[in-house]
Amino acid sequence: MNAAIITARVGSPESPDKNMYPVNGIPLISYPIRIAREAKLIDEIFVSTDGPEIAAYCHANGVKVIERPQELRGLDVNHGDVIRHAVEHVNATSIALENVAVLLGNSVMLDGATLDKAFSILDSQPDVDSCMTVWKAVNDHPERAMGLVDGALTAYQGGNTHVTTEHEAYPAAYYFDQGAWIFRKETVSENSGPGPWWWMGKKCVPIVRPWIQGRDVHRYFDLLLAEWWVQNEEKIARINSAEKS
Repeated sequence: MNAAIITARVGSPESPDKNMYPVNGIPLISYPIRIAREAKLIDEIFVSTDGPEIAAYCHANGVKVIERPQELRGLDVNHGDVIRHAVEHVNATSIALENVAVLLGNSVMLDGATLDKAFSILDSQPDVDSCMTVWKAVNDHPERAMGLVDGALTAYQGGNTHVTTEHEAYPAAYYFDQGAWIFRKETVSENSGPGPWWWMGKKCVPIVRPWIQGRDVHRYFDLLLAEWWVQNEEKIARINSAEKS
């Protein structure tokens, strides 16, 4: 069985209840639910939350809710611990859980076909532990980053080793695009994933999407981008398809 787990906590002080913000007239949390339902290879959908309003909305729309224990509520909680708790809950209450897709409750820039692609990779490549949606860095490449010393811009952390204005010359670098993590259930107990994403296992392969195609919602500017995305989703899909061909 493949499951989708959507993580949707109560918002921060600057953006309270962000997962219930209206985007084109419906709550933001409804979009990752819709995306998970679009995926043909997802069998069950769960929402992990500490928000009563979010939980009530999910119950009313036929989505199973994972209520977070007290130690996983609030702002200073490690997201990986929330994910591990949710996966263990689903594994204990569902039949034959195999793979999991984790989506963010405040992100709309995703589609069911991308999730199906990731699950297909796991099915066809037993040596792969997980997939992650990413974009390939260009002008935002880490070699081009700058820091501050005495109020002045300088090369980040003391100096770049490969400085050029030609971004094609840099080694490939990728960023998680706030889309989805897709992984085998057992990886959440291994602590072997890349960087801060320790729940992703030893071999995580990228699903590269055009920049920037996964910005999540934190502030009003992000909300405007989410609305623009929803209103132009079909046009964006056509452009992406044309670029790939």
